[in-house]
Amino acid sequence: MKNVLNVIVVVVVGSLLGMFISKLFGIWFPAGSQVGNLINTAINTGLKPTTVDLNLVEVTGGLVFKFNISSIIGIFISAVIYKQLVK
Repeated sequence: MKNVLNVIVVVVVGSLLGMFISKLFGIWFPAGSQVGNLINTAINTGLKPTTVDLNLVEVTGGLVFKFNISSIIGIFISAVIYKQLVK
């Protein structure tokens, strides 16, 4: 259970770091440039929102992950930092 929690923390922190890297690259490379388009190209995976209506209760659930190059870089950096801290 502890290992699963560690992986989740590394992925979440890495994704946040990746969002920061993406914003930083957005400042350095405008949206029309080739590098800006490459960095901001995202892959969406997951479950689209689904609604279950039971007349008394209506429940909507879904989960979508958006990965781009900067988020993968952020996850890699956070994994390396985590590995150095655990040693």
